[in-house]
Amino acid sequence: MLNRTKYFCKLCLSGSFLLVLLSLSSTANAQFIGINADVAIDYSAAPGSVSGYSVGISHPAPFIPNIGYSSVNFKDKDTVTDSSESTSSVLLETTTTIKTINLFYNIPFPVVTITVGFGYGSDNLNTGVETKTTIVETFEGGTPKTQQTSDLETSVPVSEVFFHIGLPFWNTVEFHLGYHLMSFTSIDITSNKSGGDFEGNYNTKKNYSGGMTTIGVQVAF
Repeated sequence: MLNRTKYFCKLCLSGSFLLVLLSLSSTANAQFIGINADVAIDYSAAPGSVSGYSVGISHPAPFIPNIGYSSVNFKDKDTVTDSSESTSSVLLETTTTIKTINLFYNIPFPVVTITVGFGYGSDNLNTGVETKTTIVETFEGGTPKTQQTSDLETSVPVSEVFFHIGLPFWNTVEFHLGYHLMSFTSIDITSNKSGGDFEGNYNTKKNYSGGMTTIGVQVAF
């Protein structure tokens, strides 16, 4: 009877030790450093193709947000006519870049992973909204007059909210789809133009707030 009791105690201790090892192993497997890399495939305010990306670094520390960076670049070409003189117009060719620094959390689910985050960009963070516009004005049907503007409205702050839906494979690789909503005030893309004032009157304010769609991958180490 005593031998059976000793055997049972050893069995319980061995089982407890095995459970502890399995628990530690699971915890260790859950600890990782993840690198996210996403490519922009669309921006809702862009009239044509876009180039952009989003990158981020994930860590295993609880409650502490992960950090990332987003950027999108696109071109816009528009002709604005003088509201009081139909023979006067201005041709605007604008390149816009929107950049943010963001914080995010990864929320695991049984099948997919959800990432939610928010970001911000401003001039003192070397981010925000930048535009560069080439201006050609034709006044009352006369000779077009070319002017140049650069790096406009860099002080305009931009806010960002986003989410990713990911499908993990082998606990090390995740493929995901993302949407980043960029929001900021309307900007006058000719406010810093060179070459003097316009001869006509034109509404050159633009609202480039919109959503950036991305596809990407996360690799865990």
